[in-house]
Amino acid sequence: MKMTKDWDFYPLLVDDRPASIYVDLGAIANAPNADLPYMAYVNLNMNAPRGDGLSSREEFDTLILIEDALRKNLVESGTDYVGRCTTNSCRDFYFYTAHPQDWGRRVAASLRSFPSYTYDADTNEDQGWSTYLSYLYPSDRDRRGIENRRVCEALERHGDKLVEGREIDHWIHFSNAASRDAFIDGAIKLGFAVRVSSEPDEDSDRYTAQVWRTDVPSFGKIDSVTDPLFNLAAKYGGDYDGWESVVVS
Repeated sequence: MKMTKDWDFYPLLVDDRPASIYVDLGAIANAPNADLPYMAYVNLNMNAPRGDGLSSREEFDTLILIEDALRKNLVESGTDYVGRCTTNSCRDFYFYTAHPQDWGRRVAASLRSFPSYTYDADTNEDQGWSTYLSYLYPSDRDRRGIENRRVCEALERHGDKLVEGREIDHWIHFSNAASRDAFIDGAIKLGFAVRVSSEPDEDSDRYTAQVWRTDVPSFGKIDSVTDPLFNLAAKYGGDYDGWESVVVS
């Protein structure tokens, strides 16, 4: 398996501490990969972390150089890089490999140009890729936050300042009409209006609700718009499928 181009980050708490995970989202398509049954890691102690244990601007460039060195020297046909977690003044890099025997030597060679940094490196058998699937890969809520940010970034690229309210459409799918209709009743109570309520057809076997409300799709506000809809959809067994907005330039 090769590293994909679908990488992104998201914030969270790890052991009640602020954390940030940067992960290869595309690796989910082939996880777990039986050809790479060992999880291999590098636990790097940062030299100039922020007070909350996350990385600082001061150390940003050096940490990127370290990551590039690890990727360049460790990623090969039998080893893949899947993500990193920054928390508690450490940055942990995670790989999956078929060759755990000389991991420590390979890591040491990769970090030879960074003698001021201390680290630990080891491997564990993880045929089910539990570290990737249960730790690095985002939860449904975190994945929705990533998608929300991506849509906001796309609007910004088209000149949207993300400060004006506008009609925002949301799509939610269900396996039956009763669940869809119960969701619609709840969405109306949240201030949403129904754009479309559709039945299965030749292209889909799902019952769909398209609802809308006037909101501001800003980075700081959009999660508070989508979270109630996501939770309401989950209550009735539905699948929240994202949102769309016109560009207000």
